[in-house]
Parts: sequence; structure tokens; C-alpha cells
Amino acid sequence: MDRRTFSKFLALMMISSRQALGASKKEKIMVIGAGIVGTSIAYELSKAGAQVSLIDKAFPGSAASGNSFSWINATYPKKPYAYNLLSQLGIDAYKSLETEMDLRIRWSGSYEWFTSKEDQIKLFKEIETLKKYPRYSAVEVIKADEARISEPNIILNDSSDIVFSKDDGAMDTAHTIDLMIKNIENHGGSVLYPCDFQGLNYSNGKLSSVKTSMGSLEANQAIFATGIDTDNLFSKNLMNTSKPGIIMRTQPTDQRFNKIIVGPGVHLHQQTDGRVIFGEQAGAPSSHLERLREQPNQFPSHAFAKEHIDRILNTAKLFMKNIDDLKIEKTSIGWRPLPKDGKPIIGRLAETPDVYIATMHSGVSLAAIVAKLVSQEILDGSKNALLKDFRPSRFN
Repeated sequence: MDRRTFSKFLALMMISSRQALGASKKEKIMVIGAGIVGTSIAYELSKAGAQVSLIDKAFPGSAASGNSFSWINATYPKKPYAYNLLSQLGIDAYKSLETEMDLRIRWSGSYEWFTSKEDQIKLFKEIETLKKYPRYSAVEVIKADEARISEPNIILNDSSDIVFSKDDGAMDTAHTIDLMIKNIENHGGSVLYPCDFQGLNYSNGKLSSVKTSMGSLEANQAIFATGIDTDNLFSKNLMNTSKPGIIMRTQPTDQRFNKIIVGPGVHLHQQTDGRVIFGEQAGAPSSHLERLREQPNQFPSHAFAKEHIDRILNTAKLFMKNIDDLKIEKTSIGWRPLPKDGKPIIGRLAETPDVYIATMHSGVSLAAIVAKLVSQEILDGSKNALLKDFRPSRFN
């Protein structure tokens, strides 16, 4: 599907949503989980005229979304092709969404490389696989000298080859969630927090309301975008054990980094407000995991946080310069939802067809396209072929 085809596809979805508008006004839809995925779905439904309630047990963006590296990409780990295509359409959907609101996305592309020769060879093989897909993101291998032109603060071996993924972007996710919530409320929807989900009420075999800590709220359909809580809520075995990703944000500073830098061990990018975001995907060392057993979003002590700050900065200094004076504003832990097969879980539960699940690891990358597809399926009862490989039924 090329970009022109996708534009037509978006237009058809808008027509479908308008056609379903009469039915959607009768439907009361509850979205549980106000991360980027749940909030985006609630936004699309409210925009189409549905009666939407969005709840969160803490506050919007309190879990993985608010503690995310916020990288929008369709790079080589997104396999097989169906998953990669969905991620590419996610990039297109965000660009469409930018016409509706100021999302503060920097479409700068990303640079990625490894210091290990073995890892570099694996990376290039993955890129060759990506290029064989019928549609793939613009990606090329460039030399160190070319990379330094746009990123003078990178420390590279002269013989280094860099993978440049041109379509990648980085977003201020908290800002996006805030904007969407304002629009949901402007469309007549409600956003409630802290509000715990406590159960579902049925009448004559159909969902009638959702039990919450704020009482029972009317709902004919329920969408769960609940990340790492998905298995516990449904007594299922869809997810692997969540792993922590450590995120550091600096105070605003002058422009130092132009692209998303996916360096050995540490990633970083600079937001439009000047903050530099560091992400360490390896997470905490095994010696620290017991202290993180309760999956906190913040470190239990300042001393503990400083250990990780120092470790991440020291790793970054191996391939970046001009970061010694950066002032760390916040350090947090994002507990990433990890479906068992690595692919998103999107669709209705067979045993409860008025319950819909939308859980995935790449929530930031996929939220815009998933929201459009899910809202269409909810409004008109359709099944979109783009989601056929991601249904919960594959785990039955």
C-alpha cells in the first residue's frame, strides 16, 4: 500500500465513520486505559460522534506511555511484513493527524549502529530483509563522514557504517495525550481518573455497564488498552513478563542533536522544547530487579536513581560528546507490554464479543493507525484485513 493508496484508505475510513455515526450515538463506549493507545482510540471515537468515556486507574499517561522513549518507527525489528506494514501506516497516520493538532513530532529520521562487528553484520542483514518487503520505509546505509555532517556530536570510527531510517520521528507523548484529552472532552466525552476498572455488568447477555471505583458507568462496548495489566484483568496468558526501560529527561537546552540516535546501549533524541530524552532498552541490571519487583514508575530512592543516571550517561559518552553539562530533570521507569509473540494484540474476545483488546509493545509507533482501525471496527462492526494477524484468537 503506497502513500496515495493510504490517503484514499483514510478517506474511506472517514466516510465509514460518518455512515456509522447514527449508530455510534446510541452506543456508549468505555475505553479502559489512558495511555497513548487508549487515548488515541477514545479520540477517534469521540471525533466520530460516539459517546465515549475514558478511564485510567492513575492518570493519563501514567504507565508505559508517559515513560517511553517516544520513537515512531517501522524499522527492522517490526517483522513479519504485516507488522512492518502496520508500523509504516502508523507513520502515515501520524502525519495525517498532524493536520488536526500540534503533535510536536520531529520527523528527523534515525541513525543506528553497533560497535560490535557481529552486531553490525546482523543489522545489515535485517535491513536487506526489510528492503525485500513490497513496501518498506526509506532506509539506507551511510558512512561516518556523512553522518557527522548532521550530527557533529557523534563519536564514530571512520570506518563505521550507519543505518539511516529517513521516515522515523520522535514525539512528545505526554503533550499528545493532553491534546487528545482536551479534544475528547470538547467532543462531549468524559475522562475519569483515578478510576479503577472493577468488572463488567451484563443484561440479557449484553454488556450494560462497567463497574469502576467511581460506580457503575453505562457502556455497550468496552475497549481495554491496559498494557501490562491485560493478563490479570482477563485471567489470560497473552503476555510475557514486562521488562523495565529506563528513561531520562533533561532540562531544556540549546539544539545539540538533530536525529534520533540509536547508539550502542543508549538511545537519545531532542524534543522540540529542547529537552533531551535518553532511553536505555536493556533496563536495570539483574541485581536491582528485586528492588523493582512492584514495578514502580519511579526509583525507590534518589541514590538508586543516580546509579542509573551515571551508568546511562557514561555509556552515552562513549559515542556522544557535548553532554557533560546536561541537567537531568526526571528519571523514570517504563514497564513495557510484551505480547508473547511480540506482535500487537488487537480485536474482540471470542467469549465476550462486546469486549475489545488493544495491547502492544510499540504503542507510540502504532497508536495513530490502530486508533483509526479500531474505531472503524467498533463503529460499524467490520473486520479490517490489516488486523487479521493480530487477533487475540491466535493464542486460543
